[in-house]
Amino acid sequence: MIGIEQYQKIQEYKALGLAQTKTAKALGITYTSVSKYWNMSKEDYAREAEKERYHMDNYRQYILEQLKICPQIRDTNIYLKLIEAFPDLQVKRATFYRYMKALREQHGYQHTSKRKISPREVSPPGYEAQADFGQYKLKDMYGRIVRVYFFCMVLSYSRMKFVCFSPDPFTTETAIKAHNYAFQYFGGRPQTILYDLDRVYVVSENLGNIIFVPAFEEYVKRIGYSVSLCRPRDPQSKGYVKTFIM
Repeated sequence: MIGIEQYQKIQEYKALGLAQTKTAKALGITYTSVSKYWNMSKEDYAREAEKERYHMDNYRQYILEQLKICPQIRDTNIYLKLIEAFPDLQVKRATFYRYMKALREQHGYQHTSKRKISPREVSPPGYEAQADFGQYKLKDMYGRIVRVYFFCMVLSYSRMKFVCFSPDPFTTETAIKAHNYAFQYFGGRPQTILYDLDRVYVVSENLGNIIFVPAFEEYVKRIGYSVSLCRPRDPQSKGYVKTFIM
């Protein structure tokens, strides 16, 4: 199904006496699409659009769960997840993208291309935390140099800090345990946490097409907070925790 803007354009060109073939060329759509909507009334178009929206509402909760985990996720990534989770799904991409646009606007998950500049806006209490990994060389009780790894989480509003040390590099499993310790220490969890594109959390990321490590994605979904991933080589976006570990 075409969008309302294209439907209106078809009706405008029809009223001007433009042929269907020229209308299709002007709008960059197929002649078949123009022919389908050429004589369709506004009422019939509205009924078809409502039927389309009703069908997509069957997957509304699943989509909202994905947006809750990572609001910046690309719509294409969600579409691929839908197909994998629901093999019988039959929906055109154009239909899906129109539905996603409306859903994002309704729930405040709009995409933004604006880059946050320093200083960052102060988040309200309990809203945001920043997490990162670090390592340091120390001397043990025998004078030998050993490498110590640590996980750090900083609350953006209060700057309250938590650190968890480990003799080994953090894995997804040990990072999840460190999160649990941090939430216990803070007495709760924030609404969103900023991370680097670390392999402990993310399998791959390409222009917003994010694939999380399954265990981490399941953890985020179960605990109920959102993930925000920082751009590479952008220390300002996670300055609180970067200042602490450096």
